[in-house]
Amino acid sequence: MPMTILTKHFTIMSLLTLMLTVSLAATEIRVVAWNIEWFPGQQFRGATPEEERAQMAVVQEELKHMNPDVLLASEIRDWRSFSEAISVIPELEVANVSHFVDRDEGILWRQQLAIGSRLPIIAAYAEPFQQTLTAMVRGFSFAAIALPDSDDVVLFYAVHLKSNRSWNEQQAAVNFRIRDESIVQILQHVDQMERLMWRGRVAGVVIGGDINTNEDGQFDDRVVEMLVDAGFRNSWANVPREKRLSWRGSDRFEATTFDYIFTRGDRLRHGDAILIEVPEEASDHHAVGLVITVED
Repeated sequence: MPMTILTKHFTIMSLLTLMLTVSLAATEIRVVAWNIEWFPGQQFRGATPEEERAQMAVVQEELKHMNPDVLLASEIRDWRSFSEAISVIPELEVANVSHFVDRDEGILWRQQLAIGSRLPIIAAYAEPFQQTLTAMVRGFSFAAIALPDSDDVVLFYAVHLKSNRSWNEQQAAVNFRIRDESIVQILQHVDQMERLMWRGRVAGVVIGGDINTNEDGQFDDRVVEMLVDAGFRNSWANVPREKRLSWRGSDRFEATTFDYIFTRGDRLRHGDAILIEVPEEASDHHAVGLVITVED
């Protein structure tokens, strides 16, 4: 069946299981990566309680349809908001919500990264990027998820890389370098986890989220290329551009692909990612879904 954007007439659950019958006992995992747009409230600042409740209700309804086993979320305000959002999904627990601080204002950043999981959580934390370049923003959330009846783990990373906001070509070039450096640091962490923390026990690695770039030649960073060169599979690689426009666009910019799920590991098997369409009342980003099978 060809890849299609999800509609209300074709359930998310059925699309996520087109090629695989999902069973946690068989270590098949539904992964969803979603930027939930200044959640809750969809406002940088000043969202009213009514706006927060409105977005919360829509997001919860969408999450019930998605029904992920692992959720990699971005633009989350705090632990409490994320916990409330995923409370509608049985057995999905908060693994981690980042606690990044805005360096200019000295307050908590309103775009945190969160991971929720149905599978047992062995370790989870967030790490800000080292300031190897000026204005490195955010960092990553990390969780080591245990496989059923096994000592092995799958490592999950939720990411939200530097935006494309710029005032000139020089600033744009800085954004590209920041995104590339972010990938360097994430890959260093992956290497440390595989070699030092769970040596011989890592069945695979999954990196998902809003990378603010793509492989379509729009930007001059090397994010996708760097990950592929490091052995990661781009789950959008075989999907036509028009069927993976995860950011719905704005008055100034056309819709494009910003949201990805990358995987690495000889024991991980999966098909193509799918675009999970959501209403504007939930987010300006659609979600990305991927069913991963971990072989014994």
